[in-house]
Amino acid sequence: MDRVFHHDDSMYVAANKVYTKADGVAYSDAECKVSIDAETLEKLFLEGMVVVVDGASYKPISCKVASKVATVTYVTADSSAATTAKLATVKSK
Repeated sequence: MDRVFHHDDSMYVAANKVYTKADGVAYSDAECKVSIDAETLEKLFLEGMVVVVDGASYKPISCKVASKVATVTYVTADSSAATTAKLATVKSK
């Protein structure tokens, strides 16, 4: 079994906020100006992150790195049916 350990600098961090907008790119700031690279996005996923879209927060369910691009998948609510969920992604730049 592989284990993921906290480092001293992240011991008390509950989650890291990752912001996105219509372009689907991961940003480190609420203004969506500073994009996140693949290595950092994967690290944030492993440490615990929350994806923030238009003021709503979502927990990610998977992360895949291919061709130096990290893609994090999270679940959102489908506005047409309260009991239906849909998948969305945020990617590194």
